[in-house]
Amino acid sequence: MENLEKKSIIMKEETTEDILESLDKCYGVTFFRKKLKEYVEYIRLKKENKINIGNNNIILFCDNTSKDYEKEVEIISKILIKENIIEDDNITIINDLYSLKNIELEKNRLYIIDDENRVDRKLERIIKNNPTCIFVVIIKDSKLMSKRDKDNTLEMLQRNFYWELNIIDPTLEEKMQYIKSVAKQNGLKINLEDWIIKSIAKDSMIEIDKTLIGACIKANKQELEEINTDCFGVDDFLFKWDNPETDKNSQYGLRKLNSLIGLTDVKEQIRKILSYVEVDRERGGEGMTMLHMCMCGNPGTGKSTVARIIGDIFAENNVLRTERIFVEASREDLIGEYVGHTAPKTKKVIQQAIGGVLFIDEAYSLIQGPDGRRNDYGYECIATLIKEMEDYREDLCVILTGYPEEMERLINANPGLKSRIQFFIDFPDYNVEELYEIFLKQIKEDFLKLEKGCKEIVTNYFENEVKLKKENFANGRLVRNLVEKIKFEQAVRIKEKGCVDLYTITPQDIKNVVDKIKTVENKRRIGFGV
Repeated sequence: MENLEKKSIIMKEETTEDILESLDKCYGVTFFRKKLKEYVEYIRLKKENKINIGNNNIILFCDNTSKDYEKEVEIISKILIKENIIEDDNITIINDLYSLKNIELEKNRLYIIDDENRVDRKLERIIKNNPTCIFVVIIKDSKLMSKRDKDNTLEMLQRNFYWELNIIDPTLEEKMQYIKSVAKQNGLKINLEDWIIKSIAKDSMIEIDKTLIGACIKANKQELEEINTDCFGVDDFLFKWDNPETDKNSQYGLRKLNSLIGLTDVKEQIRKILSYVEVDRERGGEGMTMLHMCMCGNPGTGKSTVARIIGDIFAENNVLRTERIFVEASREDLIGEYVGHTAPKTKKVIQQAIGGVLFIDEAYSLIQGPDGRRNDYGYECIATLIKEMEDYREDLCVILTGYPEEMERLINANPGLKSRIQFFIDFPDYNVEELYEIFLKQIKEDFLKLEKGCKEIVTNYFENEVKLKKENFANGRLVRNLVEKIKFEQAVRIKEKGCVDLYTITPQDIKNVVDKIKTVENKRRIGFGV
């Protein structure tokens, strides 16, 4: 028979309850599962003559035209067979209702109507002429129903199909749970921040599977016991799912902030600032009341990186009045060379930043010259900056960063500066675990790998540096310096010994570097030397 496709389902020895229970482990069938259980109760009561109204026909709604409904149809068929409503597991799919004109349908059989464009009163006559058959009509886009409402098509369907089952895409939460379960099934743990899991979960189930397959391959290749950012690359997520160039409402800034290693308290404070802005806006405010900030911390703690990310966060959450203005200024950009030159120069830079962020890195340099001496022009700059920070308090966010002691001197240089700064954010030194995490990230970004025994040498080095750290501990710069020296040592070894492997770091490579650069404890001897 043309346009009729017969499909046989391989049945397993299972009960209706087994089938329904199996749905509890599926994703994206929440509403379908709930209604199907009610449908089972109905057909059982009807067989017992406890219910004498309605029929067993089903409208199966799909969210989109590409949705695969075959699995759900097979489940329905299995249940109907187990409940002795239909005789066998042959499903007949009807793609063209007109082909049924002169064809007699078989009794006690399941028919799937997959011809939405021709669903009309002809179908009603077919149903009435075949009362023992079970019909499931597939509606792939529920929006079409309202278009047909005028000619009573919807009324006809509801009169002949008493059961409406919905196949919808899994919720974001269901997809996130699915991702975790897939990892577990493959013997891997999930070590990803929520924003990354949510980014993966935004895709279709097919794309999610493809992403997870790639992650599992990389995890096994790298002999990992978990799926982590190394299996994807954080930058891939930032641009694949929420590229700020194509999605102005994305959370690129917050995701980039969350991807930074450590800085737990800093991240939390920035989230609180954003909450403050949002609540102020809900109260009827403009959402940008005095957001000037001072960030203090030792070198390499991420101050500059976070300041730039704040520019993204403010722009994406409409805190700023423009899409994105982020002006970076140094001492040379603000301080004049002669009397009367500084104020206009400072104002010019500020005007460029109106509606956005003015970021002044190493801001303490404003009050001291290149030689470290006091600079009177710098005090003129500070006075101008304070006035502009007040005048443009709703249209400008000034971020000052620098080392703790130096920034304290800057803040005390003019009593008005401290009162203009709303938020003081301290950037702590990284601990040993965080330093090693940064080290691993940099190693893998260069496609390098570590031999067994490397971790112990590196962590011992970090423990020593943290214990004996000097003023202005280098933090991330300490790690970057170590990685560069290790790469140099490795390159020398490769050339001298003619090694073929260009990507493996040996414990000896690291030891040669660490022995040269590690800080040595200064043990002063008391008394006279001999």
